[in-house]
Amino acid sequence: MTSLIYINDQLHIYYARANRVFVLGMLICTLLLLQGCSEEPTQTATENVRAVSINSVADDAYVKSIRFPGVTQTENRSQLSFGVDGTVNYVLFDIGAQLNTGDVMAVLDQEPYRLALESARSEAEKARVTFEEAKTNYERLVRLRENNSVSEQNLDAARSTYENAQSTLRDALAQIRLAERNLSKTAIKAPYDGVISSRSVEPFEEVTANQVAFTFDGMEKFIVDSSIPGDLAEYISNDKELEITVNYRGSYFNATVEHLGERANEGLNFPVRLRLDTSREKRPLPGLVVSVSYRMPDGEGAIFVPHSAVVAEPTDGNPFVYQYNEKTGRVSKAGIRIVNAEEGGYWIKSDLQKGDSYVAAGAAFISEGQKVRPAEEVR
Repeated sequence: MTSLIYINDQLHIYYARANRVFVLGMLICTLLLLQGCSEEPTQTATENVRAVSINSVADDAYVKSIRFPGVTQTENRSQLSFGVDGTVNYVLFDIGAQLNTGDVMAVLDQEPYRLALESARSEAEKARVTFEEAKTNYERLVRLRENNSVSEQNLDAARSTYENAQSTLRDALAQIRLAERNLSKTAIKAPYDGVISSRSVEPFEEVTANQVAFTFDGMEKFIVDSSIPGDLAEYISNDKELEITVNYRGSYFNATVEHLGERANEGLNFPVRLRLDTSREKRPLPGLVVSVSYRMPDGEGAIFVPHSAVVAEPTDGNPFVYQYNEKTGRVSKAGIRIVNAEEGGYWIKSDLQKGDSYVAAGAAFISEGQKVRPAEEVR
């Protein structure tokens, strides 16, 4: 009996201690929980700040550029030929030869024309002798008639013979000039300084008068033949400010309008002829296809931005750029209208003003309101 009482007492003591430990533990947990709720967080999430390239809106004047093809020519271009029929004796130059004014290019067999000239001179000499005799006889009869030593009828006959001889002499002299002219046409000479563009005759070949033997281009003045639409033709006709450049394989030449057609070809484009500034040593050869750029101030008030600055909305595709706020370091969308695209970027119309900052590169990797850091800044 005494043992049973002892055991009960020990159990009662154990449970009492366990209850005190449990209550104490709960109290400590509650205090810790309350303390954690009352304190501020000691650590916050780090915001993603991306480095981007920042540019400022420059005071660039927008110039509208339009391109059309053209073909280079020389202002002096001739189709050269012999002026008479004959057999080609020799050809001195070929395609690409650069000649000076008066250089002989090809010659026909001249023997027939020399003989014709000699014959004309011989006939003229005969006509001259006859004329001198008729003149002397007529002048003698005139003096005799003054003394009534010869009849009026004989004087009239002498006058007629004299006049006929004079006419015959004139014809004979004209035949000499014609023979000399024909002889000169047996040779083709360079009409001005230039280069041979084509050749279509060979030695010993029979040719006819005015058969084209050479195409000859001058090398001093170069032109470009092109065509332009009606609105550009009207712009040029009104003498508005215009810059024209001709590009051939990376070589650029300034040009001015030489002639502008007043009637459109087939109702579409107007023919235009441009004069090239060839003061540079390197010149384009004639017959080449070139690109002609017409640059005009547009007055749109547009600004120029690189391609990487423009982003399109994923929903409707409308373009925009990110404007950068230097005070907050954050970006915001600015809607734009693309006026023209060039190799280096876009001309755009927007609410951005001169001096405003925008994201020039890296715009595709940021979002509205995001904080960014100019790439030039040191961390």
